[in-house]
Amino acid sequence: MSSLEECDDGNREDGDGCTRVCKRERCGDGIIQGAEECDDGKTLNNDGCSSTCYFEVCGDGVVQIGEQCDDGNLIDGDGCSSTCNVERCGDGIIQGREEYDDGNTNNNDGCSAACQIEKCGDGVIQGSEQCDDSNLIDGDGCSSTCLVENCGDGIVQPYEECDDGNTVNGDGCSANCKIEKCGDGILQRSL
Repeated sequence: MSSLEECDDGNREDGDGCTRVCKRERCGDGIIQGAEECDDGKTLNNDGCSSTCYFEVCGDGVVQIGEQCDDGNLIDGDGCSSTCNVERCGDGIIQGREEYDDGNTNNNDGCSAACQIEKCGDGVIQGSEQCDDSNLIDGDGCSSTCLVENCGDGIVQPYEECDDGNTVNGDGCSANCKIEKCGDGILQRSL
C-alpha cells in the first residue's frame, strides 16, 4: 500500500504538509495549511474561499457574488470603486470626466446630473439664473450672466437700435431702445 502514499512524515497529523492518510496537503483538501487563509474542501470561486484558498474579498481581482467589478485594488476613481461597484455619476466618487460628484444625479444643487459643476452657460437654469442657453454670448436673448436681456440692460439685442444701460428718454437712446432723433416725440437735450 505504500505506493498509494504521496508522503509519509512519520505522524498522522494534518496541517504539516502531509495528511493523516499520507496524501500531500493542497488547496481544496479541506485542511488549512501553509499560506492558505481558508480551505473549504473545494477549488471553486464565489463561495467565500477562492480556488487558491484565500478569502474572497473586494480587491482580490476576482468578481464574486455581490460585486459588480473587481480590478484587483481598492482605489476609487479608476472605474471600479473600493467597494467593487462600477463607478458612475452620482455615486459620490469623482472619476473620469466628472468635475464633481455629490452623490446624486439632481440638477440645481451645484453639481449637475452629468457630474459637472453647475455654472452659467451649461444649459441648465439654476439658482439666480433667469435663463441659460448653453453659451456665454450676449445679444441672443440670454446674457453672459444668464439674465434675460431687456431694453436698458446695456446689451444691444437684434430688435434694439441702441441700449445705453437705462430706460431714460432724452439721452440719445430712448426708453424703448431706439435711437432718438428729431420727430420721434422725445424732447432731446442739447449737447
